[in-house]
This record gives sequence, C-alpha cells and structure tokens, in this order.
Amino acid sequence: MNLSSLTFGNLALRNKQFEKALHYYRQVELEQPELSHLIQVNIKLATRSLDGARVQQPQDQALGIDIVVPVFNALDDVQVCLASLQNNTDGFRVRVIVVNDGSDEATTQWLREFCEVKQIFSLIEHKTNLGYTRAVNIGLKASTAPYVITLNSDTIVPAGWLQGMVRCIKSDPKIGVVGPLSNAASWQNVPVLRDESGGFAVNDLPQGQSVDTMAKLVASVSRKQYPRLPFVNGFCLMIRRSVIDSIGYMDEENFPVGYGEENDYCIRVADAGFELTIADDVYVFHAKSKSFGHERRKLLSQQGTDSIKRKHSPEKYAQRVSLIKKTEILDSVRAIIATELKRQKEPNKVDLMAMRILFLLPVKGGGGGAHSVVQEVSEMRRLGLHARVGVKYQQVEGFVKAYADIDGSRDTFIGFDDKTLISVAESYDIVVGTIFSSMKLVKRIADVNPHILPAYYVQDYEPMFFPEGSTNWQEARDSYTLVSGAFLFAKTHWIIDQVKREHGVTAHKVQPSIDHVVYKPVQRVASARLNVSAMIRPQTPRRGAARTMRLLAGLHKELGDRIAIHLFGCESEHPDFQKLEKAFSFTNHGPLLRLQVAALLAQSDLFIDLSDYQAFGRTALEAMACGCAAVVPTAGGAHEYAVHKENALVLDTVDEAACFAAISSLLEKSDALQLMRRNGLVTAARYSVHSAAVSEAVPLENALKAWRASYDFIKDIK
Repeated sequence: MNLSSLTFGNLALRNKQFEKALHYYRQVELEQPELSHLIQVNIKLATRSLDGARVQQPQDQALGIDIVVPVFNALDDVQVCLASLQNNTDGFRVRVIVVNDGSDEATTQWLREFCEVKQIFSLIEHKTNLGYTRAVNIGLKASTAPYVITLNSDTIVPAGWLQGMVRCIKSDPKIGVVGPLSNAASWQNVPVLRDESGGFAVNDLPQGQSVDTMAKLVASVSRKQYPRLPFVNGFCLMIRRSVIDSIGYMDEENFPVGYGEENDYCIRVADAGFELTIADDVYVFHAKSKSFGHERRKLLSQQGTDSIKRKHSPEKYAQRVSLIKKTEILDSVRAIIATELKRQKEPNKVDLMAMRILFLLPVKGGGGGAHSVVQEVSEMRRLGLHARVGVKYQQVEGFVKAYADIDGSRDTFIGFDDKTLISVAESYDIVVGTIFSSMKLVKRIADVNPHILPAYYVQDYEPMFFPEGSTNWQEARDSYTLVSGAFLFAKTHWIIDQVKREHGVTAHKVQPSIDHVVYKPVQRVASARLNVSAMIRPQTPRRGAARTMRLLAGLHKELGDRIAIHLFGCESEHPDFQKLEKAFSFTNHGPLLRLQVAALLAQSDLFIDLSDYQAFGRTALEAMACGCAAVVPTAGGAHEYAVHKENALVLDTVDEAACFAAISSLLEKSDALQLMRRNGLVTAARYSVHSAAVSEAVPLENALKAWRASYDFIKDIK
C-alpha cells in the first residue's frame, strides 16, 4: 500500500514539522473526504503545536534583560540586593542599571566603587534626590533590552528568578507585565496575606529557610497558574518592551516620589490591551523600604491613591480594587506553600493533602500504562495533591507534547537522570515505580532515604513479556520483591492474583480510570459503511498483529464495501508492518496521540483487540466510552468490565476461526451491535479518573502512615 498523505502528515507532526503536517492533512481532506471528520483532530493538534512553537521558543540564554534599580540611601540593603543580582543572572545577558537618586556620601562612594569593577553594572547619578518615579524613568529610558525589570533596592533575588519570570512572560504574548511572589508585596504575599491588625503582612523568612531555599520551595510546589491581576506590586516588575513602546514610562508628574505610580502604570498597561500576571513559581524577598518612615509611607500612599482617583476616576479605581480583592487563586497558592512549610517542619507527620508523590515512568510513553499514570497523576494534582511524573530528561518534551491537552501538562513532568535521581526524589514522601525496570530506581532511592515509602503501581504481569530465562524476564520477576516493604497496588484482580500466586506478595486493588473528557461519544458522521478499527503493533508479539490483520482481511473479503477498516499504532513503512497481511483495503493512521485515538474510536462501530491477553485492556474500555463496541481477549483482566455478548465480545483470541465467526456475525446484526454499543457506554461510565486517583491516594496515605510509624519505632529502639 502506498504511503498516503495521512501517513506523511503524521510523520511530520511527530517530527515537529507542523506546517508540513498541516499541508498533508489538507491534502487528505481533498483526497479522502470520507476521513474529514477524523482529520479535523489532526489539524487542530498541528495548528495548536505550530502556535505553541511560535510563542514558546526554547529559552534563549543570550536573551538580554535590563534591570533598573533606583537607590536612595539604605546602603546595607543595597549591598545585599546588588550582590544577589550579580550572583543570579541565570545565564541571561543581564545589564543592571543602578540609578543613584541623590544618596548620601557613603552610599554614593560605595556604588561608584562597586559598579566600576562589575561588568554587568552601570551607574547613573543624580546630585539631588529627584524622586523614585523620575529615577525609574531615567533607568527605563537608558534600557534597550526586550525585557526590562524595575527592582527595589531593598530586595534579594534568588537563583532561578529570571528563568521563572521569563518563562511566565513568554507563556502568552498578551502578557505585558509580570511580578513574583514575595514575603512583602501586598496581594502577592506568601505564605500569609495579612497580619493580626488586618494590614498586609511583612512575612519573616520561615524558620530554617533562606531566600534561596524559600524560592526553591515555592517553585517546587507551584502549579504555574500564572494568575492575572488588575495590579502588580511595583517592588519588582518585568515589563515587555512592546509595553514601553506602546504607553511610555511611569507618570512622574502625578507620582513624583512613587506610591501609586505602579498602580497607574498597571491601569495604563491594561487599557492598552496587555495582561498583568503573577509568576507564581518565583519568589523575591522584599525587606520593605527604609528610605521613608512608617508614618510618611502611609501619607505618601494615601496621596498616591488620591492621584489615581483624580486621573482615572474613583469608579474605575474602585472597580479594579474590587477585582484584586477576589483572592481565591493566590489564596490557593498561599495554602499550598503553607502546607509545604508545615510538611518540612514536621516531616514524619502524614496528611493526605500534604503528601508529595513521585511516579517514576522511565519510558517513552504512548502506551496504556503511561496513559494511566499521567491522567491519574493529573487528577491528583487537580484535587490539590502534590504529585508529579518523573521521566528521563530527554523524554520530558515528548510527554509534554503528548499530553498538551491536560491543564498544567508541563509542570506535571519532572526530569531526572542517573546522576540526579536521588536529589530529585529526596523531597518526596512516596516514590512509585510504574514498570518493572523502574523498581531498581525505587530501590536506589529507598536505600538512602528511609523516610520515603517505596511503592509499585503494577500495571501488568511483565514476566510474560519476555522469553523465560532471559535477562528482562528475570528482572521483571524480581521487581515484585526487590524493595523490602514496598506497597504494591494494581487495577485488576487478575494482576493481583498473578503476583500473589507467583511471588507470594499481596497488591492492593485500585480503580482503573477512563478520561471521559477525552474519550466520549460525539456526533457521528453518517455513513453507509461500518467503521472497524484495530491497534496494530507488530513490534509487540503478544498484541496479535498478524492474526488481527488476517482476520481483517477475511472480514473485508466477506463484507466488502460494507465495512471501512482503520488501523493505528504502527507506521506503514515499518519492516514488521510490511511482513503482515495487507492485501485488502484499509486506512493506516500510524501512531496516534490520545486525542486522535479518541476521534477515531468515536467514529468507529467496532474496535478489535486480538491480543494474547490483556491485563486490563484500556483501549477497549476507552472505545466503549466513545460509543464503540469492543472485542477483547478472554485471557487476562478484561472480564472485570467486559461481559460477553452484552457490552463486548470476549473471545479466545488463539482460535482465529471462532473469532472470525463471532465478529462477522456481530457485524451482520445491526441491532445486536447497536445494543452492545449502548451497553458499553453504560459500563464505561462507571470508571472515572477521579475515582481512580482517590482509590490510589487514600491507600498510599495509610501505607505512608504505617511506614512512618515503623520508621519512628526503628529509630527509637536504636
């Protein structure tokens, strides 16, 4: 069969040649209009990927950033601030424009000596104090970089702060201004918003935390929600160059000494069509200005507010103040940070919502097991649990792309390699292996971190994957008992029985999951033909690719144009695919992302899985969720949801003749097929990602409590 435009399009999409992929998909629309309903999903994926590639180019470490630091006395703070800037440029091409706004002799002399010998610093001096706003504007006018930061001189910046700020502002071209979280930045305060008097808190660094460790903590628990606010605190503002080009500089006429100039600027930024955003994964420490006394600050603040009301109207200002008082998003950020601080203070105390869980998935992904892990971890995160998927560094971008439809996809995954495995894992409470080869990684972690509960999400009985006596077979068998005391859990009784019978180890039963946001019935395209789909993976012998292709050839010979056959899972040009029976009409969609699989299943009448066995048979249940009938093997765990002739055909897949007879008979009986599809929908509705995530998290909490109790007991007797 010749390579089709669809195959070329899928190849281009996987190679990140998004424009080329769109070209081929448009060709498919012209060449095969009957596939137009399916190809729309491919077009959407290619378009979204193309847009993302344009907006989120890889971070350019040569990117220029100008940082404007106005200074008026308070030398002790200034010295700490500039030292932190010097040490934390994060690899960017940074220029720090220090504006000495008429400081005293000691501060002036120190600034001259410091900036003269430090390459990234340049100094602008005023003989007399012109006021904060004029000082900022002088620095802004001297800047040329695509991003400019105005930074108070009483701040301390940590490692990674610029990476976080740039990541946030580049996440959306509409973002014009970005601010970080801080200990003292009004609405951006963490971990506490207000003090006992009801005013904005000035949070001390929590006990045992430095600025750098607090910043790492904030980054580690952040969900990168990047909340939009009507105002951003002016102590630290990253401004896109196009904003300055559009609206100019701070209003030094109405706000000469500061106090209100940043709120005025935020209103003007929003009026110009830009968005104001908080980088909720960045923390910058703010000592609060010592340039003015408390009483004078209160007076200046009130004067600034009065000026804003005169300039923009009291109604407009009040409306924006009312919006910023809706603090739900940042309240959730504060709660997460507070929970993590509490967890670190009481490391052996176990609380469901404070648990940190790392699932190790050291594979390329794309299969049902990876889908289970990713969608269930994503649901845990949605519920507020701190769970992540650890993948090899070189696989991170592939996973992010494959699951781009999941909110917070990028932050769901964390990279590791052999050198960084222990350091990545040591801040977690539970580390879960998800494939036999990952358990040796779990053992490495558990051996040096006895407070971490080792666990194993057993998704199949993997010794059956390999020839008996082979290296992989032995490693797979050893995986169930490799880590002493590990908590095992599995989604089917069949898996649990296999592990118990062969190894004497008990695994806990959890719920399987179906992502009903992705796998769901849709309006079907009217067709005179029945659509039959099958996953063909000849690289995995147990999946029965050869027998499936023989059966499909027989069905096509018997039913002819009454059926349309759709394949996915393998490229047409793959050598193993070329060895299969191909003398019949079919469309091969190649390897598909899960949205594409869902689109195909939603237009299919029957999905056929003739594997030797299935530990669960996720794709068949996903087909049911899409309103498609399914064929599953009788061997394995599919019987947990599949009832023969009621919602599926449950067949002895080794008996090809019996499989052919049962499937061809079903396709001839439209009423029976329609009833099976409807019953399958009802069955699939019983399985949700939510129930699966909860069924895993609660037993893990209980297991962690028992583990920690045992760990404390051992410490006590020692």
